[in-house]
Parts: sequence; C-alpha cells; structure tokens
Amino acid sequence: MIDWQSLMKEEVTGKNNDILLPEDDWRQEAACSLCELYYTQYRTQRGYGSAQRIDLRPGSDFNRFMDSHMRPLGDHEVWEALFPNLESATSAGAIDEALHLLADSKLVDRVYSGDIITVSKIVNNIRKKRAKFLDNL
Repeated sequence: MIDWQSLMKEEVTGKNNDILLPEDDWRQEAACSLCELYYTQYRTQRGYGSAQRIDLRPGSDFNRFMDSHMRPLGDHEVWEALFPNLESATSAGAIDEALHLLADSKLVDRVYSGDIITVSKIVNNIRKKRAKFLDNL
C-alpha cells in the first residue's frame, strides 16, 4: 500500500528532487485568472469580440498585454494586496471583487503610465479593503 501522506510531505519539502514548491503558487494562479478576466474585458471594450478564445501562443496579443500591463503590477505588490491569503484567492466572489478593485481604480493604467505615488496610495487602500479576509482566519 502506498503511503500518500509521506509522499506529499516529501514533495513539499523537496527531499526527492530538491525542488521547493512556491508557497504563494495559489496567489500566482489567482493573479493569472484575474489577468485573463481583465484582458477579456479589455478586448470586449476595444471591440475585438469576446467570443474568441484567448491566444496563448508566444508573441500573441495576450502575451504582449501581460508583459506590458499586468506583469509590472507584481513590482508594486498589487497581487499581495488583492490576495492576502488563500481564502481571498479561492472564492469566486473575492476574485470578482478583486477584478472590480483593479478596474475601478484604473490601477493598470496608472502603473503603465508610471504614476508611482498614486499607485502606492491605491495599493494601500486595496490592502485596507481586503483586510476583511485576514479577519476570517
């Protein structure tokens, strides 16, 4: 019989293959989901059509959008503010709220334009609004 608990424990600690699993992998997954939702809204507003699938090939419009607009958000700790814990990244309502916070504050545009002072103020306000997920621990 296979001892699944010990195998999972070894995988997490990296004893078998010396690869440590990132602890905030759930945060990155939620951030990618949020980016796809944001891109879909962006594309719909621009009139490109929402019925088409997102092209994930290298060099596609989606990948250029991610590199130019969404990846810089990580430098300003936006993902940590939007997803302070696992509960805030796994609930559909929480992800929807994060999408609205991101869109309503026009944070992506402000990061892209380089307005760092306003970005830091918005991130601090987002932390305050998302602190309710920290209270549920």
